[in-house]
Amino acid sequence: MIAIPSSCRAALRVGLIASLAILTACVGDQQSGARDPEVAANPAAFGMFDCGPDGMIMLEGGRSAVTLIETDGSSYNLPASPPTQTHRFGGEGTALVVENGEALWMKSGKQPMTCRR
Repeated sequence: MIAIPSSCRAALRVGLIASLAILTACVGDQQSGARDPEVAANPAAFGMFDCGPDGMIMLEGGRSAVTLIETDGSSYNLPASPPTQTHRFGGEGTALVVENGEALWMKSGKQPMTCRR
């Protein structure tokens, strides 16, 4: 059996721990792309949607609420409606349904817009 001095063993342990920490950080960055657990749970409510001649909408958020941003910069915070829903969101005079790569965006006084991913 080969005897390793205690100072070398300590250096090996520190090196091994540092290597594992770096490896863990690299692997963690490659998973799902979404760091927010709510976004990972409901990727349908995240991303850009093309609304044709009406422009684009961007959705950010997750299971309990989304933020919708229109091309002109208007922003709406929409809670899940009802609270247990993961595809329907709404606020005062607004509603959003996100399913199968489509987002139906409705605002009072405006024509509903069907937007596609």
